[in-house]
Amino acid sequence: MTVPPSAVIGGVVVPGDGRGRDLGFPTANLALDDGILPADGIYAAWVRIDDDAHPWAASVSVGANPTFAGDRERRVEVHLHDADIDLYGRRLQVQLVAHLRPTLRFADVPELIAQTADDVERCRVLLGASALGSAEREGRRL
Repeated sequence: MTVPPSAVIGGVVVPGDGRGRDLGFPTANLALDDGILPADGIYAAWVRIDDDAHPWAASVSVGANPTFAGDRERRVEVHLHDADIDLYGRRLQVQLVAHLRPTLRFADVPELIAQTADDVERCRVLLGASALGSAEREGRRL
């Protein structure tokens, strides 16, 4: 069963492959509360950590990472924009805002990195998060 693209999903951050960090886009892998996943693809989202009311702009990937070899299970990976936070064991509430594109298989890792950078920028524009991100980098909250 899948949820609509405007759904709220939640779960605890668990260890993943560590590949996102190696690619320059660290992700938090979610063990979902109810196991129901949105349709595969890339989403713009707002994320709350634990009980904090502060929303973080994020890009969310749902799917089996087809660019990499092997039989992979579907998963939810959340990339918080402009954040360097240890999220292991913390609970995320993810408000999906828009479905950007379907999950794709890329010819090589540089192509995946380029598309991911474009996805993050599209999320920033869509969420109007550029000002939020620059304020966070300067240690301010909006």
